Amino acid sequence: MEQLQGAAQRRWSRTDKLLHGLSKEHKLEPWPLAAPDAFSSLIQAFAHQQVSMAAGVAIHSRVVMACAGQVTPEAIQAAGESRLRAAGFSRSKAAYALDLADRTLRSELEFRRFPRLDDATIIEELTAVKGIGTWTAKMFLIFHLQRPDVFAPEDLGIRMAVADAYQVPVDKAAAAMDEMRASWTPYNSVAARVFWQSRRS
Repeated sequence: MEQLQGAAQRRWSRTDKLLHGLSKEHKLEPWPLAAPDAFSSLIQAFAHQQVSMAAGVAIHSRVVMACAGQVTPEAIQAAGESRLRAAGFSRSKAAYALDLADRTLRSELEFRRFPRLDDATIIEELTAVKGIGTWTAKMFLIFHLQRPDVFAPEDLGIRMAVADAYQVPVDKAAAAMDEMRASWTPYNSVAARVFWQSRRS
């Protein structure tokens, strides 16, 4: 990550002085792996959908406990709707998790192929699955596959950070991001992490 961040900073020193300054101010920790495998990474993403970071962490921790420490398709099926809901999943999220487990066991999703596919193809395949929208697919690309150039205006936290940094209304932040996207490329994922870090600092 340090090497990637350094390359991003050199790029932004020429293309976006403000982002360059933010990236120097907010040093990133090593790139976190969302989960040890693709399936559990997506279950973790379900836990974080439409809740705060703290709530998502707490819910995911309880889901891991409901799965006896191993978030596998078999463990999700064994937990069933009742234990998943007791862990904090809504009825719909429990249904998404069980559907994902079923699709995975039936090899409808071939996660082993994903490292060879481009970002757009992975997003297309993932968003065909119930409960996985564009935001979830992009978080999977950033945190699990560690793709360096994922542009994610769907994320409210990023939009709020951009609004603060560039002094634009939050409802105009996505449009502002689109205008600046080329100046952040090919390091949009790094930019996202800088913006998230700037809100936590």
